[in-house]
Amino acid sequence: MLLLSSINFTHIVDFMIMMPLGPQLMRIMQIDPQQFSLLVAAYTFSAGIMSLIAAFFVDRFNRKHVVLVGYAGFVLGTFACALAPNYHFLLIARIVAGMFGGVTAAQILAIIGDVFPYEKRGTAMGFLMGSFSIASVAGVPCGLWLAASYSWHAPFIFVGVMSVLIFIAAFIYVPDLTKHISEVKESRLKVFKDIGSNANQRWALLLMFVMMLGHFSIIPFIAPYMVSNVGLSEHQLSFIYLVGGGLTIFSSPLVGKLADKIGKFKVYAIFVTCSLVPVLLITNLNPLPLSMVLVVTSMFFIVSGAEVFRQWQ
Repeated sequence: MLLLSSINFTHIVDFMIMMPLGPQLMRIMQIDPQQFSLLVAAYTFSAGIMSLIAAFFVDRFNRKHVVLVGYAGFVLGTFACALAPNYHFLLIARIVAGMFGGVTAAQILAIIGDVFPYEKRGTAMGFLMGSFSIASVAGVPCGLWLAASYSWHAPFIFVGVMSVLIFIAAFIYVPDLTKHISEVKESRLKVFKDIGSNANQRWALLLMFVMMLGHFSIIPFIAPYMVSNVGLSEHQLSFIYLVGGGLTIFSSPLVGKLADKIGKFKVYAIFVTCSLVPVLLITNLNPLPLSMVLVVTSMFFIVSGAEVFRQWQ
């Protein structure tokens, strides 16, 4: 779990760091918000498309090998981002990083599904999502400091070097995971057909799609909005991730245990309802002191993180 969380940590930092770098990238590369949003979306779309393609064959292989191959591609994509000389090169590098990062992240979730029984899966997911908290409280602020002190290339070099070290540890210590191979009896095409014919699965996938659409209509533009509309400086952006991520270090495991105790749907319903308040506030902020901004953004971090990983179960 520690190595899986470490892999997830680098994947999340690589994805998240692009969003607070928005003001700097738009200024340096002279791109508009639409072009910046394409940089964020390119990672997500390539991850989704590649994961869908990979679903047809990855279950036939040792999950350790799939994770290592996917992670190696992710590392190469991250270093390509670090070396990008212009917008179009960076866009292609983000697509490559997303392709392999998405497959790796999906395999981590599959491993948890294989290894942990349903009644303990909430606790395991809470531990895994702790990597999101650490990425927010340590990875993203550190990346922003590197970007402010050196250049926007520095955070990707930082993530790339860290990923190489984690890859070596995963190669040595992650055990072979092959039990699922003997359970693969149906063709992947039939599985997809079954999903299409099952109303419950269709609704579940639609729910996840709508949730992600809602979240990422807001999240990529938090940093530019805070700088342009609320009046924060680029250096102050790190406090949003430092405080919000720090709180979710404690809230995510608690939510996971609570879900195992009182029911996953009940916890999801509570948090998705509570999310209405910070979503309304964070999209309508006027110039405010940093302390007041942190209250709102931290509320958003806690409830949005909780509702998302309840879905993944």
